[in-house]
Parts: sequence; C-alpha cells; structure tokens
Amino acid sequence: MNCWFLAAGALLLAAFFVHVFSGNRFYSVARPDAATARPGAYEAWLMGRCGVQMISVDLFLVAVFLLLLGTGVLPRNSALELLLLLVFGGWSVFWLVSLLCEKAGGRYYLRLCHWALFFALFLLLLAGIC
Repeated sequence: MNCWFLAAGALLLAAFFVHVFSGNRFYSVARPDAATARPGAYEAWLMGRCGVQMISVDLFLVAVFLLLLGTGVLPRNSALELLLLLVFGGWSVFWLVSLLCEKAGGRYYLRLCHWALFFALFLLLLAGIC
C-alpha cells in the first residue's frame, strides 16, 4: 500500500468533481453568442470548452490509476510513475509561466491556483516514488 499515491488519487478525484461542476459553471459564463460574436470567437470558445472536458477525463483517469497503484491492484510501474510525476510538474510550471506571460496580477495567482494543486500532486508522487 502506497499512502502517497492514495492521497494523490483522492485529491485528484476531488479535483475531478470540482472541475466538472464548478469549472463548467465558471467556463460557461464566457460563452459568446454564436450569432453575434466576432468571427472565430465562438469556435475558439468551443475549442476551449472541449479542452476543459478533456482535462476532466485526464483528472479522472489519473485518479483511478493512482488509487489502483496505491492499493497494489496494479503493480508498481516506474515508467508510469515517472510520466505522471513529469506531467504534474510540467503542468505546475507551465501554469505559472502562462500567468507570468499574460502579466496576470497577483490575485490571479491565488484565484487560478491550479498550479498549487499540480505542485502538491507532484510532491505526493515524488514522495510515493522515493
């Protein structure tokens, strides 16, 4: 039993539910009217909307895999563990870099604190691997 992976899986499962319900409501507010929006605005929003749903699937699947690895149902797999570690480390860094490049104010670093979740998952995975 790997409690670090179980904690990461549980955290991701909670993030999945928050993402599906709260994230959906948050993103829906930005929906432009397809008939009156500037050309390409609705398509750009729709592409982002599809991306949001794809991320929901990613969060769910990784949660399931971490819970299965943590309970020992799946055997330890160093390649999979390294991949997940790098994904969450990369997501954390790129989220912060994106906020920096967009010159987001300090309140957005706290309001859009996905980077903190990704960094916490990175640390939990690192602890579970070591």
